[in-house]
Amino acid sequence: MRVPMTQCVAAFLTCLGVLFATAPANAKECAPLADGSSQIVFSGWSGPKLPVFVHKPRTAGADSRIVFVMHGVQRDGDRYRDEWRDLAEKHNLIVVVPTFGRKDFPTTSSYNLGNIVDAKGRKTPKAKWSFSAIEPLFDDIVCRVSGNQRGYALYGHSAGGQFVHRYVAFADAPRMEAAVAANSGWYTMPDNGAFPYGWGTDVAGLVLPAKAFQRPLTILLGTEDIDRNDPNLRINEEADKQGQTRFERGHGFLTAARKQAGNATPLNWKIAYAPEVGHDNGRMAPFAIPHLLGAAVSAPSLHVTVKAKTALEELRSRKDVTAAMATIVELESDWAIQRLVELTEIPAPPFEEEKRGLAFARMLRDIGGLDVRIDEVGNVIARRKGTGTGSAVMLAAHLDTVFARDVDVTVKRDGDRFTAPGIGDNSRGLVSLLLVARALERHAIKTERDILLVGTVGEEGTGDLRGMRHIFAQSDHAIGGVIAIDGGEMGRLIDTAVGSNRYRVKYKGPGGHSYGAFGTVNPHHATARAIAIFLDRAEHVAASGTKATYSIALLEGGLGINVIPTDSTFEIDLRSSDANRLAALDAILRSAIDVTLASENAGKKQGGLLTVEIQNLGKRPAGSNAADAPLVSNAEAALSSLGIEPSRNASSTDANLPMSLGIPSITISRGGISERSHSNDEYWIAKDPHLGPQAALLISLLEARVSK
Repeated sequence: MRVPMTQCVAAFLTCLGVLFATAPANAKECAPLADGSSQIVFSGWSGPKLPVFVHKPRTAGADSRIVFVMHGVQRDGDRYRDEWRDLAEKHNLIVVVPTFGRKDFPTTSSYNLGNIVDAKGRKTPKAKWSFSAIEPLFDDIVCRVSGNQRGYALYGHSAGGQFVHRYVAFADAPRMEAAVAANSGWYTMPDNGAFPYGWGTDVAGLVLPAKAFQRPLTILLGTEDIDRNDPNLRINEEADKQGQTRFERGHGFLTAARKQAGNATPLNWKIAYAPEVGHDNGRMAPFAIPHLLGAAVSAPSLHVTVKAKTALEELRSRKDVTAAMATIVELESDWAIQRLVELTEIPAPPFEEEKRGLAFARMLRDIGGLDVRIDEVGNVIARRKGTGTGSAVMLAAHLDTVFARDVDVTVKRDGDRFTAPGIGDNSRGLVSLLLVARALERHAIKTERDILLVGTVGEEGTGDLRGMRHIFAQSDHAIGGVIAIDGGEMGRLIDTAVGSNRYRVKYKGPGGHSYGAFGTVNPHHATARAIAIFLDRAEHVAASGTKATYSIALLEGGLGINVIPTDSTFEIDLRSSDANRLAALDAILRSAIDVTLASENAGKKQGGLLTVEIQNLGKRPAGSNAADAPLVSNAEAALSSLGIEPSRNASSTDANLPMSLGIPSITISRGGISERSHSNDEYWIAKDPHLGPQAALLISLLEARVSK
């Protein structure tokens, strides 16, 4: 039977329909995303069509990070895209800026409050929330770049920051991996207050607080976003309860979250700072990058710990290492004590370490097997050559003490107790280096990597890490790890560097009679106001998160009760192991000084202008090691093998400098018991003194790798 042509065609089309109907669901076709800056229109959600401004670097691939950037109140997505263009190129990011125009999203409620409720306060269907555009837009971008991305990062500034923090709190966002809310004008607080100022009433239960708190959110604050007169800053009773400025309100938001979370709910929210930046998206954006790229360190790896223990067991099974450990015990009695006394009785204030350095260099040369030199600033550097190549391992202790040249440093002995200024800090540290060097040489232990035994200058006080700065300023230093020897109990393992900035600030004016010259600028008034402004703002930085401290350490100036002073000086010490928080405190201080100077001069009635001088008294950089850094794990394994329970700590030592440069660095104890450091009655007790240099020996060998 002959089948009509029309039936054949119909059958053919039916087969095609079945074929396409059974095609994989992920075989979606979409227009590719052009390289560079472009604009697309997104219609793949239940809301209005959205213009989307995009920048895709030519080098971006299937795994490049996708970052959604939420614009501010002007709804100018093209400007935000352009301000992120250089960052996109530098970090190979695909930047996507969905633009919620005023035609379809005319109010604050419809854009940065998520369109959760309508003008009458009624809940809006989730499909219509402005939040609901992000997840399907992510799918669209992944399709357009033929990507493998499983998640995205979200950033917003000002009104966009409001969008972000509420998105974290209320939206279904299963694939959001990082979020940064920058310079939000006000917040929906995690409390029981009525929406939009709180999580209560109409929006209660939209997201469980525990789920919202577990999402990664960084509240990024410009330290200079403090303009109370900004026309776009919401000022009313509810907003002002959160703080007077955007800077204050960000801290209030995190404080409320901590209170709501309590001790039972993990909180994955934090504050970070853009020092010296005001309400400016372009300047804020670079400070968001580490938080969008997931730069936070991970928890210690069990694999690394096991690896360190295995390597240590193998090391301690060697006869030559066992013999070297025994040699240290043997030398502690007389050999080490003789050198401890000799070094201690040579005064060595910062900048005057030369004689002690010469004696230490002679002691190293007497051991043998070392290439010993003294560099341009006075560091004593002894290289123990390895059998292979690769970066060197530095074992360091500082030569200098805090004591002036005329302080009596004669050592007094009472049994195992030795008393003298500087005997523990850090003559004993230098002796620990000598013990390690002697044990290695006596037993001819060879390592693959070079070991540098270094006596550094300028670790104390105004020395400002002078020795370490010089060493690491050399482009060819080729040092891959640093083990500093300094104070503390044997279990104290310093793996985080507390940075410090120290300044002397002096205001100067013409002076005059307290009555007759009234209206002349007064340096003391300027000092008082600068300190008050600083304290008010710095308190927020120190209130939570990584420890950050500040101290007004000295006040001086003035001639008499009836004299307007010609100068007023204060000294201040700022500290934190978080470089960002330290920079924030520094920026707040400088802002307070500048604002006060301008204010005092603007208010003068007679005489000359007020001036200010800021003298840098020392800067120690902050830093840290990765949580699973092999050097830290090796140190923990070595201490544990000696029967010592290690504990990770933060402090300020010679290790600060290399740690701040990303070089694995730690500080360990010198052995024995040190008490009353930095005082004239400082003493050191030779109780289990061998544990310090033995730990140093083991860690050095783990790092430098013993030659087979």
